[in-house]
Amino acid sequence: MRITAGELRGRSVTCPSGPQVRPTSAKVRQAFFNILGDRLRHSRFLDLFAGSGLMGFEALSRGAAHVTFVDKDRSCASAIKQSARQFKLEEDSYEIISSDFEKALSLFCRQGKSFDMIFVDPPYKLHLGGKIVQIVQSGRLLTNQGLLVVEHLSNELLDKIEVESDAPQDSKLVPIDQRRYGSTSLTIFANAVQVEE
Repeated sequence: MRITAGELRGRSVTCPSGPQVRPTSAKVRQAFFNILGDRLRHSRFLDLFAGSGLMGFEALSRGAAHVTFVDKDRSCASAIKQSARQFKLEEDSYEIISSDFEKALSLFCRQGKSFDMIFVDPPYKLHLGGKIVQIVQSGRLLTNQGLLVVEHLSNELLDKIEVESDAPQDSKLVPIDQRRYGSTSLTIFANAVQVEE
């Protein structure tokens, strides 16, 4: 699995073996970064369910200021660390957290962290997209101009979910776009305030 653009273009990431890793296809990955465009530069990027860390490394390669990798599988965290060392990345440009996604998001909430870009690629069969959107919204984990992108099966109508919350308008997340690539889709969420501007 190779990084397709930027400073690390052509470099391969270390990939842990096993069924727990399902890399985002090159087609979907390319589409995702095309959607982000210049927004990615100097951003704080969260790679949730990071697996090999390919999406996060691609983000760093293309100009993200900092990437937080989260995956509960220790072999994945170890592989990400190995790739980061091979790429000789500055230690202050990334963080690796080996944790369940709910614990990690809860920690970010307590720390008052927020991200400009959040990419979520949970196991398809668990249908976690809606739950994660709720947590990100209630915890104000997305900056005002940020984007949350969830990868999921195309038959899961994530863009139709109602994000029920008593959260104020300035933290409410709404689906703004959905892109379909065969059996896989990307649904994009933004803050309602950003959409209204």
